[in-house]
Amino acid sequence: MKTSSSAHVLEYGARRIIYHLHRSNGKRLRIVISPDLTVDAYAPKKASPHKVSEAVQKKAAWITKTLDHVEMYHPLPTPKKFISGETFVYLGRQYRLKVVSGPRQPAKLHGRYLRVQSDNHGDVRRVRSAVDDWYRQRASETFGRYLGKCCAVTSRHGIHKPVLSMRIMRRRWGSCAPSGRITLNVKLVQVPVHCIEYVIMHELCHLVHHDHGPRFRGLLTRCLPDWRERKKALASVQIT
Repeated sequence: MKTSSSAHVLEYGARRIIYHLHRSNGKRLRIVISPDLTVDAYAPKKASPHKVSEAVQKKAAWITKTLDHVEMYHPLPTPKKFISGETFVYLGRQYRLKVVSGPRQPAKLHGRYLRVQSDNHGDVRRVRSAVDDWYRQRASETFGRYLGKCCAVTSRHGIHKPVLSMRIMRRRWGSCAPSGRITLNVKLVQVPVHCIEYVIMHELCHLVHHDHGPRFRGLLTRCLPDWRERKKALASVQIT
């Protein structure tokens, strides 16, 4: 659990990289580089500032290489204008937004189109609200269905079905709490279903093992033998 954070500067050659240091309950240093090119370092609470700085410095080459890769191959998506013709992604497939005039109705799929009917289709806020509501509804249905499917497997390992919640998260696909609740990023509904299964199974296994150590990986492998391939596929996905 994150308890505090502060900004620091990592110098590597001529580059100066700002990273945010968080003190956590983890046992090892963990560095996360997000699609928006922010760098977060999660360090054990008891590690001295000198030891943490030294550990981050040792990762400097990897951090710069990863930042360059993310910037080149995962450019930040262009902000949506919510006008006809824009592309929206659902379960790994692309759909074109089609905004039409008429009495206001919930957004719905029509073939390869995501159709929004509004009595004022020039009002971007209304169109965006309709699209957001549609994504949340699809996410609720999809996550509920695959949570049940995953729990049918994890129940054999003593993992009880948790409470499920959803919200928009900037940097994580999902999280879990000791209370037995897992939270999934609404935007996860954009990725292919085999990646959704991976994230759900990942969080379910965290209800037993709260780190990413050998016991966690062993349990995840027993529940989802091809999780590494799914994780790799998820890493290549860019959400909008």
